[in-house]
Amino acid sequence: MAGSAALASRRGLGGIAAVVGGALMIVSVWMPWLDLQVEDPTGWDTYTALSDNGRNVLYEHNFFDAGFSPFFSGLAILIAGGLVALIGLAMFASLRGGAMAVPGAGVAVLSLLALLVLLTGATNLFSLYVTGPGSGIIDPAYGLYVLPVGGLVGFLGVSLGLARGRS
Repeated sequence: MAGSAALASRRGLGGIAAVVGGALMIVSVWMPWLDLQVEDPTGWDTYTALSDNGRNVLYEHNFFDAGFSPFFSGLAILIAGGLVALIGLAMFASLRGGAMAVPGAGVAVLSLLALLVLLTGATNLFSLYVTGPGSGIIDPAYGLYVLPVGGLVGFLGVSLGLARGRS
């Protein structure tokens, strides 16, 4: 009974949400990201294509049309999702034997990390809609929708789990 009460605590629910958000981001890497009408490259395909071209394999600042169009590859998303899932697992580890006391600086760092993961997850879809070709040549596939949802769920989970008050 005490275990279910701890799991239903703010930190327990935040940990569940962070792990689910991280898992969604990780799974989205192998889902189709772009609908090119000929093939549907996944997030991992974007990583291998960028590395084959000798570019930065984590981030490309001119991915779509000319100008600033930020895009994170599947490897960057895999790392970001793993970080959020690890924060969620750390929240689970702190449930038994009392809540782990996170100093204010630690809360700030973890909150900033969760915000950066959210931005990383949302950037690709936002960049495609803002700077991608508007003629329908490139459309987002379902993986690019799962990605920001995972980032948002992970961010909310970390925020909930680190919130001050009754844990």
